[in-house]
Amino acid sequence: MTGRSWVPGADDSGFSLANLPYGIAQVGPNDFRACVAIGAYALDLAETARRGLLDQLEISVGVWSQRTLNSFLALGAKKHKALRARITRLLSSAESSERAALEQCLLDRGNLRNVNPVAPGDFVDFYSSYHHAARTMRLLRGELHPNWKSMPVGYHSRTGTIVGTDQPIFRPKGQILTPEGAVYAATQALDIELEVGFVVGRGSDRGRPVQVSEFEDYVFGLVLLNDWSARDLQRWESTPLGPFLAKSFCTQMGSWVVPLEALKDYRVERDPGYERPPVKYLDHDGKYSFDISLEIVIETTAMREQKLTPQTISRTNFKEMYWDGAQQLAHLTANGASVRVADLYGSGTVSGAADDSAGCLVELSKGGTSKIQLTDGSTRSYLLDGDRIELRGISQKVGHPPIDFGTLSGLICPFPD
Repeated sequence: MTGRSWVPGADDSGFSLANLPYGIAQVGPNDFRACVAIGAYALDLAETARRGLLDQLEISVGVWSQRTLNSFLALGAKKHKALRARITRLLSSAESSERAALEQCLLDRGNLRNVNPVAPGDFVDFYSSYHHAARTMRLLRGELHPNWKSMPVGYHSRTGTIVGTDQPIFRPKGQILTPEGAVYAATQALDIELEVGFVVGRGSDRGRPVQVSEFEDYVFGLVLLNDWSARDLQRWESTPLGPFLAKSFCTQMGSWVVPLEALKDYRVERDPGYERPPVKYLDHDGKYSFDISLEIVIETTAMREQKLTPQTISRTNFKEMYWDGAQQLAHLTANGASVRVADLYGSGTVSGAADDSAGCLVELSKGGTSKIQLTDGSTRSYLLDGDRIELRGISQKVGHPPIDFGTLSGLICPFPD
């Protein structure tokens, strides 16, 4: 059992000592602080280190005042483990003098401006939910390709357009096929993809594939992800190759990276019902899936004006994925490609078997042919300017502390002409 914290309200929250996720807060124009979430607060690691409370770890104080967690991740697993143990002790049984100092290091999370926790050198996004793949292929392009059940299908995307929470999402332009031919225009089918991202904490050597059994040696933690998509652009440009402008305009990542250690009680074995055993390098019997409840919430302009509660339009769970994070990493490196510290790879849209447990609007609206009824009296097939989307994630079960991933939100804005 995890110990109790002296931080008010922490033990009864999803940000207890069992979690301790990492993020980056911007507290000034050029002032960034690495933080650990605890209850309704965030422990400012830069200030904690400045007060000498992390001296025994022999980590440069400058690591905690950088724009990202990249330098921290590069310290390696031994330092990561030592820091987690030290923070746990400080937040649970600190001496009175230490506690007084630590209280000065606590920031109100409600007032924080969080930025991207990491700056990935590479970003790969997968397509690993069977329910999502089967439904969208039928809606957009036909039946599921035979290779989908043989390997985790994915594509490389841009790192320069990865943004954090509470950022404007500009409606992208691109080529759209109309009855009169292709035109350059703003998408009319703006969509989201509810995903979970994997943050790499250790680099690999080029020419040496990472084995599925090495997953926890290379992955530091998990984070919420939103792979924004323009479906009308995607339909036209994705034949014969994969997504391009339909995806590259924006990806959002959550504020808090939850370490694998925090999810040890929520790892689950997964039998997705393979038609045949996976190719040997993808086969395993380990617990590489995670029980994470996820939901999509929408708030329209009318809801804000009418002071209505934002509406949950879908709930699903990450444990239902066909291909898991260990298999994705093994396939990503199977050809000898390497990964680097702070690289990011996404799970792909998380969708369940039920129609109302889909992770994107193209599924919920059946390819735009039906409408999602909203509490303000309006309907949606795809997103309108002024809509705000929020993704939420939490792991919870009886007998174990909940592990909260926080929220990831974005506001739809017109294309900046």
